Amino acid sequence: MINTMGKLMDSWEELLADVISVPVYKEESVPEDETGNYVQLRAESESEDDTKHSFRNDAVVITDIITVFTSQVDRSVVEGIDGEIKALLKSTPGYHNLDAQSGMQILSVVPTTAGYLTEYSDGKIYYRKVVRYTHRIIET
Repeated sequence: MINTMGKLMDSWEELLADVISVPVYKEESVPEDETGNYVQLRAESESEDDTKHSFRNDAVVITDIITVFTSQVDRSVVEGIDGEIKALLKSTPGYHNLDAQSGMQILSVVPTTAGYLTEYSDGKIYYRKVVRYTHRIIET
C-alpha cells in the first residue's frame, strides 16, 4: 500500500496552480499576509475498500474558496472561481483532468457536497464555498 492522499493532493495542485484566477494553497500554507481571494486545498478523509485483486480507497479532498469583501458580498465571485475549478477538473463528462501519479489510478472524481459560510472580521466579510470531492483510487 502507498500513501495515495499525498499524491492526490499533488494532482490537485498541479491542475489548479497558476491556471485559475486566484492563488491556490495546499493545507495550511496560506501566507499570513494574504488579503485577497484564494483557494485552499485540504485533505479531509480516506477509507479503504480493498478487493481480492487490488488495494482501493475512497479519498475526499476539499476546495475551500475564500472571497473577501468590504461592504457587500457578491456571490458571483465565489461561483465564478468554483466554475473555473470545475471546468478544469472535468472538461468532458465521465472523465477528469487530474494528472496521473505513479503507483495509483484515479478512477473517478465526484463533487459530493457544497456548503457556504459567511464570516466577519476586522471590517471585512469573508464569504466561502466549501466543496467536497470524493475520489475512487486503486493502486497499480
